[in-house]
Amino acid sequence: MAVVGRHDQKRLDELIRQVSRGERELSSIRDAGLRESVRIALRLYSEAPAAPDVYARMRMRARVLSELRPHRPTLAEHAWTALWHLGRPAPYLVRTVALAALLVAAGLGATVASADTLPDDLLYPLKLASESVRLALAGAAEDRAAVEISIAEHRLAEAERLAAAGRTSDALVATAIYSQHMASAAAELAPQANSRVLGAQLESRFNAQRDHAQALATTLSVDAKSAGGAQVLAMIAAPTLAPGRTEVERIAETVASLAGNIADAAENDENDATPSRSPKPTVSARAAIASARPTETAKPSATPRPTDASETDRATARPTSTATPRATQSVDQRIADAAKATRKAAEEARAAADKVKQILKDKAEKAKDQEQGKGR
Repeated sequence: MAVVGRHDQKRLDELIRQVSRGERELSSIRDAGLRESVRIALRLYSEAPAAPDVYARMRMRARVLSELRPHRPTLAEHAWTALWHLGRPAPYLVRTVALAALLVAAGLGATVASADTLPDDLLYPLKLASESVRLALAGAAEDRAAVEISIAEHRLAEAERLAAAGRTSDALVATAIYSQHMASAAAELAPQANSRVLGAQLESRFNAQRDHAQALATTLSVDAKSAGGAQVLAMIAAPTLAPGRTEVERIAETVASLAGNIADAAENDENDATPSRSPKPTVSARAAIASARPTETAKPSATPRPTDASETDRATARPTSTATPRATQSVDQRIADAAKATRKAAEEARAAADKVKQILKDKAEKAKDQEQGKGR
């Protein structure tokens, strides 16, 4: 191979450029050393690979990656990754489990969101459905009683919020359903061997609920908007416990009578809102409760004697002079629906109270027969 000096480098570069472009023939170069150098350079260029080799590519990749900085994945990237994994070929069982987990998570989220809903809210039916599922999954009688008490406390909390908002008819319905579930809880505890211990616990919670309702009724009675709701809450705390052989029977009878009085008040509201019907005699809430309860030591009340419940509800239900016929019909229908719902809850509460009486009666007769058998 010919060696080219430094002084001929420019000349060599120029000759390589001319020969590669076809401007000059290789054989026209007179200097044999330059001609051989140009030939070798052109040969090396023609035999050069079209792409870098594996080692070169690895060095290039390492250099590029060393300059990159990692970033946190975005929410869209996480969603795309999840969809990509779900879209990959997988056994049907795996896909079913994944979809079921997503549905359960969505259902739990909706259930939590519906915990504080009220009637007429969008998620309120979901709240009632979740309560029905809890009650259906409770196997033991004590578990069912605990669920019934929990549902009753939910209805009582709804009644308090509805009363504060001035929705007297809805508060009556929630209070009646509260009484129904408390009676059902008593019916679940009546057959238990330790019913006296459980009954004492139930009575303690019932008294705490009554005290809270009375305190809230006192607060709401000062506002004209919530005065009707205050009377509804006062009906919960007004009566003394009915007589009975056990705490369970006393509570069942008390809440059943309470549900009946609430249903009577709702029906009085319906008669007041519908003049074409023959109105029932209007009785104040406290007078109705006093007539339905045995005379015992009355529970002290911090609130003054409320006015007639029918008068307050009549004032809230009667349409004003500017009300349209459609609005009046809507109010009347709401009051009629409340009367039906409260009467149904009162009937179920009475059935539960009668069941408690029959269970305790059977237990007493059985115990009496056993003692007589031992005496013989």
